[in-house]
Amino acid sequence: MENYVYIVAGLPELTSGFENTSFDYQAVKESIMELLSEKDQQLVELMEEGFDENTLGPEFYTKAAASKNRFIREYFDFDARLRNMKVNYLAKRLGKKGEDYMVELPDADFEEESQIRSILEDADFVDREQKLDELKWEKASDIAIMDYFNMNTILSFLVKAKTIQRWAELDPVKGQEMFKKLVDEIRNKNQQ
Repeated sequence: MENYVYIVAGLPELTSGFENTSFDYQAVKESIMELLSEKDQQLVELMEEGFDENTLGPEFYTKAAASKNRFIREYFDFDARLRNMKVNYLAKRLGKKGEDYMVELPDADFEEESQIRSILEDADFVDREQKLDELKWEKASDIAIMDYFNMNTILSFLVKAKTIQRWAELDPVKGQEMFKKLVDEIRNKNQQ
């Protein structure tokens, strides 16, 4: 039996020691993986594939769409649509057809489309990437908003932790800000 209450309640403590040092996503993930069932470990491994640029493509997104886990399905549908928009935007800037590089997805309403389009118009690359990562962060929160003590909360946490790691590697100050935001969110969720 999964003990999500124990795992989720422990998330801030698992990461709070990183406040004054560089954030170590791998260590956080491994700490969580030790507490998960084999089935849930497989969900984390599937999510990890979605973080690896080398595995992203139609096969991965088809596998994510077929997942029994709602967070995986919804987050990676969002991720694929966001990436398609980025690809299309960049292809047009290079005078190419974006459709040649996009992942085929079923038609669906994409509520973040206009927001992403606006972000992509930002000329500052770093600012654009930060805004897109903030949007991913918000999406991970939104998907798991009513999931207090289950696997979706853990997956949402790991998406955010991966974002923190990215910015810690690129910009330590921004990474630290995002880390503090994550800890505050988890603490607030645990108090509800």
